[in-house]
Amino acid sequence: MLQQIIIHTPLWVWAMLAFLVYRGWSASADREIPLFKVALIPLLLLALSLHGLYEQSHADAPALAAAVLAAVGSGVLSWLAAGRAAVASNIAPYPGRGTVWLRGSWLPLLMMVSVFAVKYSVAVLKAMHSGYAQGAVFTLALSLLYGLFMGVPMGRLLRIVHLYRQAQSPAAQAAA
Repeated sequence: MLQQIIIHTPLWVWAMLAFLVYRGWSASADREIPLFKVALIPLLLLALSLHGLYEQSHADAPALAAAVLAAVGSGVLSWLAAGRAAVASNIAPYPGRGTVWLRGSWLPLLMMVSVFAVKYSVAVLKAMHSGYAQGAVFTLALSLLYGLFMGVPMGRLLRIVHLYRQAQSPAAQAAA
């Protein structure tokens, strides 16, 4: 049965997995990257999570509320954690060069593979046993997961953009 699942998976799905693993692996090393590249993966995770959320619970108000609550809560926690990381010199903005220095982390790989695994598993479950995927508890749990997958990377991204903009301010440039 596993072989049939893998065989019937479109090739673009495996290409997406390869891209996510590559980007996650590259995020494990210390690097200086342009600000727009910092936003790519959080925006991709946001899009994938919103798509999954829409597919699963587009008309279910409690599930959508749970997703929003999870996204806001995990986003705030991620914002705070990224602030502590900046203080610990894990994030350093360089507005003059248009880049941000980031300490390597395995969290992006974990998040990307988790989003992929959840979306893939739900697609397989819907294809094989669609009744299970329609339950209220399943929809609520999945909505919480998608909220988490949206909040964590977006909270970190917003903190990095905030730090970058602070470093662009005239007071920060005068101090440097």
